[in-house]
Amino acid sequence: MTTIKQMLAANKKWARDKKKEDPTYFKRASANQKPELLWIGCADSRVGPDQLVSLPMGSVFVHRNIGNLFATNDLNSLAVLEYAIDELNVPNIVVCGHYGCGGVRAAMSHSGIQPVDLWLDQVRFIYHRHAAELDNLSEKERWDRLSELNVEAQVHNICRNTIIREAWKRGQKITVIGLIYDIHDGELKKLGIEFDSLDAWEKHYSTK
Repeated sequence: MTTIKQMLAANKKWARDKKKEDPTYFKRASANQKPELLWIGCADSRVGPDQLVSLPMGSVFVHRNIGNLFATNDLNSLAVLEYAIDELNVPNIVVCGHYGCGGVRAAMSHSGIQPVDLWLDQVRFIYHRHAAELDNLSEKERWDRLSELNVEAQVHNICRNTIIREAWKRGQKITVIGLIYDIHDGELKKLGIEFDSLDAWEKHYSTK
């Protein structure tokens, strides 16, 4: 198990190596942040966005929680979205779920009144909406499929939000896309859920 002492030592080595490789790296990084991507992902320790997409420091503005949820009544999520869109002018928003998600599995298997259970009620609502499809699948297929449906639901939660809708109306270029990460092979997969305008989203959502 990595200790705090080992972690700090590794950090010092990383900083030294980075400065040796590029003497002006930290000067540039500290000057300003101009991320190209807002990443809304799961807090799972196996799903770190910097590693998955191999982008340099400063490229990804990150919001993570259990189950990669964008809760429309969560001030944390709303503040992150507002800052990303209105202050950083981030042009791309990714909602990334993953197969083998413990949060999704917990939502499938039990409920309760603990904080994590109440948080995951949002995933249970998604299950209930799609029960006719999900109940006909095996347990593994159901787990995978609910993970995908959860990503889709969070993309729609973002697109229906006033922050995004107003940005699109004023002509701001923003693409919202849903991805799923397969922890078994390390690859990201598109789910066919991608919107770059209010019209595109409304047209898709009206058929649901």
